[in-house]
Amino acid sequence: MKNIITLILLLFAYALSFSQSANLDREYFNVSYVKLPTHPILDNSKRTFSTNKRAISLSGFSRVKSNGTLDINYRFNGTNVGEVEIKKTKHEKKDDDGNVVSTSYTYKVHVTYTSSASIAVSNSENIENDYQNDFSEKDNYESKNFSTYSAAQNYYNNNRNNLRNTHSSDHQKGILYSINANLNNIYGYQITNSRSEHFWILGKKKHPEYKKHMEAFETMKAVFSKMKSDESVANLKNELTPVIDYFNSLVPKYAGQKKKETKMRYASFYNIAKMYYYLDMPEKSKIYAQKLIDNGYDKSDGKYFIRKADELITKFKANNTNTRHFEVLTEDLSNIVEEPIIVETEESSSLDLELIKAYLVSKAGDTTLVDVDTKDIKNIAYKMNIVRYADNGTPIGTEVKSAKALNEVLFIDGTHYKNVNFKETTTNQETLNGSQEKLCKVLVESNNINLYLFNEEEPVIVTSNNETGISTLSKSYVFGFNKNLAKLAEGHPVLIEKVNNNQFKNTIEDLVKFCNELASLN
Repeated sequence: MKNIITLILLLFAYALSFSQSANLDREYFNVSYVKLPTHPILDNSKRTFSTNKRAISLSGFSRVKSNGTLDINYRFNGTNVGEVEIKKTKHEKKDDDGNVVSTSYTYKVHVTYTSSASIAVSNSENIENDYQNDFSEKDNYESKNFSTYSAAQNYYNNNRNNLRNTHSSDHQKGILYSINANLNNIYGYQITNSRSEHFWILGKKKHPEYKKHMEAFETMKAVFSKMKSDESVANLKNELTPVIDYFNSLVPKYAGQKKKETKMRYASFYNIAKMYYYLDMPEKSKIYAQKLIDNGYDKSDGKYFIRKADELITKFKANNTNTRHFEVLTEDLSNIVEEPIIVETEESSSLDLELIKAYLVSKAGDTTLVDVDTKDIKNIAYKMNIVRYADNGTPIGTEVKSAKALNEVLFIDGTHYKNVNFKETTTNQETLNGSQEKLCKVLVESNNINLYLFNEEEPVIVTSNNETGISTLSKSYVFGFNKNLAKLAEGHPVLIEKVNNNQFKNTIEDLVKFCNELASLN
C-alpha cells in the first residue's frame, strides 16, 4: 500500500510539472513608427500651423507666423480659488493605561485651485475638421501644520498670491501638455519609439520547444531593433517570414485541448498577430486575433488585436497610405520668439497676446474702444496694457494706462470693472497708504448695496450711504462676519435670520447670493 501511495504521488508531481512546462514569459522588443492622425492634412506641402501660443507644437508640421493651414487659438481663462478652509486636527497623548494625559490641536489650510483654458482650431484645408475643446486642471492644496488657527490664517493671507500663481503656472504646463497630446492625436505625425512591447516566449527550459522558442525570439528581437520610423519595413517582413512559419508549425503539433497545449497555440497566435500589426499588415493581424479568440485561452487579447487592427485600417484609409514608416519633417519657419512680438517698454511683454476689446470710460466721461491683453485683466487694478497699432493695423507695442485715470472698464464679453475706493488686505501695498481707488470687477450693483471683486480674490462691499468700500477679508469683517451682514440686512428679519443661522459664508458665491437677496428686498 505504501508503494502505491508513493507511486501516485510521483505521478501527480510529474503531471503537475509537465502541465506547468508551458509557462510563458514576457520578452520585450523595440518598435519604431509614425503615429498617424485621425484628421490628417493629406497634402504635405500644406502641413503648416500658426498659433498665438509658443508652447503649442505639431509633429510633422511647419510652424509659420500667420495664416497656417491650421490656425490654433489658445485662451487661458485664469485660475479660480475655491473656499478656504482651516481644518483643526485633535492630537491626544495617552499613558500606558490608555488614559488621555494631554490634548493638543494643529491647523491646516485647505483650498482648491482650478484653472481652465480652451483652444479653437481653424482648418483652411477642410472646415469640417475645425476643432475646439476645453481643458482644465485642479489641485486640492493642503498646507503644513500650524499650532494655532491664527498662524494658519496668517500664513495663507501672507502667501495667497504666491500660492495661486504657483498653482496657476503648474496648471498651465499641464493644460498645454494635454493640448499638445490632443492636437497631435488629431492632426500630427508623431514619431514613436517604444521599448515596452513584448512577445510570449516559453519560460521553462525543460520544455522541448524552449530552445527553438528562444531562438525565434532572438531573431524577432534583432529584426525589430532595425525598425526605423522613416524606413520601409519590406525587408523586415522577409526576415521574419521563417519565424512566422515556425510559430504556425507549432499549432498542429499542440492541437489538443489541455491547458499546456492551448497556451502553446496562444503564444503562436499572439506573437504572429503582433508581428503583423507592427509590420503594417492589420488585415493579417486580425486573422490571428480571431484565432486567439477561437483558441479560448485568452479571448481578451484577440479582441484587443482586432480593435487595434481596425483602428489602424481606419487611419490608413484616412491618411491614404498603407504604412506608418515614412519621413516626418517638423520645422519652425516663423522666426519668432512669441507670436506676436510686442516689445516696446519695460511694462510691455514679449509674451503672446490674447486680445479682447474693451471700452475705457475716463473720469471725464470720455469713452474709448481699445484692445487689451486678456492676461492683464486680472492685474488691471492699478494699470493696464493697451495694444498700440501702426497705420496698417500691425501691433507695434503696448501703452501702459493708469487705472486711476479711469472711471470704469467694460469688456465686450460683459465683464465690467469700476474704480472703487477701499483699503485692501491681500497685499502689503495698502498697509501704509490707506484706502485708494482701484479697478474692481462688478459682481452686484443695486440701489442699496454693491459688491465688487479686487484682484480676483478679495470681495469689497460698498453701501449706498458710504462711498468708501470695505473688504470682507479685513480683520473687522472676518472676526464679525455675521454681525456685519446682519447690520447690512437691518429691517429685513427673514434675511437676518438666515445670517444668524450661518447660511452665508465669507466666500464670493455666498456674498453674491446675500447681496442679490438684499437688493431684491428694497
